[in-house]
Amino acid sequence: MQSFRPPPSYRLPSLLILISCLALAVPSGAAEHRFGVGVNYWETVDDLVDEEFDVEEDGLAPVLTYQYRPGGLIGFQVDLEYFEEGFGGSTSEALSPQAYVTVGGGIYGAIGVGVTYSDDFDGEFSDPFWAARAGLDFELLPKIHIDIHANYRADTFDELDQASSDTVTLGIALRAGL
Repeated sequence: MQSFRPPPSYRLPSLLILISCLALAVPSGAAEHRFGVGVNYWETVDDLVDEEFDVEEDGLAPVLTYQYRPGGLIGFQVDLEYFEEGFGGSTSEALSPQAYVTVGGGIYGAIGVGVTYSDDFDGEFSDPFWAARAGLDFELLPKIHIDIHANYRADTFDELDQASSDTVTLGIALRAGL
């Protein structure tokens, strides 16, 4: 008898559900909530040169960030990134909510998903993009953490009809724990 194996498209969501269940098994007394601000420097992987649209290929983006650390090595993070006009071909500002599952402590890795919202995108939201992150998070002062990280985002610029590119970011965030 052959065993059931989900198709590749179901493996990542299944892995996220498994990691979430494992994280919930950690005692809640060790939980910490961290709120903060940061900035990301982003750059497209490919050149996006076309006379039909004005696309920024790099820039700085401020970030609001929240992290939930239930204890142990698993954590959850939500970021809201702000972009000026030109990001992804937009002619107005854009917001990008993102969610991550982090694994590790001082040195960590994360996987996540996000979208970009702008008034001039068809339907106002982009297709989802996937992100992989590697970072260094350490306590600067009691309950004050600094997070230095690098991201690779796949399918970030899919809203453009004639161009497609992934994005890399380098960022820093300062969070206060409660």
